[in-house]
Amino acid sequence: MRRTVIILLLLVFLVTACSKNEVAKDSLNQLPDSYSLDDAKSDNCVVFENGDITNGQSVWNDFIVATENGKPSTVRLAFYYTLGDSSQYSEELYEEIKDDYPVLFIKDLSFDGKKYIIEGFEEGQLLSKEYNYLMKYEGRPKSATAIFSKYTYYVLVDDNTVTWDDIEHGRLSSQFGDWIDHYMVYSDLVFK
Repeated sequence: MRRTVIILLLLVFLVTACSKNEVAKDSLNQLPDSYSLDDAKSDNCVVFENGDITNGQSVWNDFIVATENGKPSTVRLAFYYTLGDSSQYSEELYEEIKDDYPVLFIKDLSFDGKKYIIEGFEEGQLLSKEYNYLMKYEGRPKSATAIFSKYTYYVLVDDNTVTWDDIEHGRLSSQFGDWIDHYMVYSDLVFK
């Protein structure tokens, strides 16, 4: 009897320990208003600071492996932005926006075995959007003045034939219909 209890406890521990792809314990609406960048790092979120990954690469890799194998998985993403150098802004604009930074956005990215769901709060409202594909794009920036020399992006889309060039063209075009619905969930930049 005692042996059976020990074996059952070990099995429960093993199942719990192997749940690497589970999102942090609190749901998005349970996160405190004081939730910070340090909290996100402590919770092993995949953290992006000013557009570049700084924490949680192994968590991301586990998510990618699981989804490539068709297994449901969830990962929590933290997007942290600062203003950077104030000289890059007009004095008026800087004064207008300086109190809004730094800012932290928390998103949950889930894969249910068929589709991807990105979910997060925007202006106090929980928003959720579904996409069919998670595409990986790697390359070099077209502009010689870019501050990075290489990029790796993972982008949610509904058409798996869309290229990064197509997305960039749609983002920059003023033509109706050129926009391609997408959501960038990962960026890794190699800075010059």
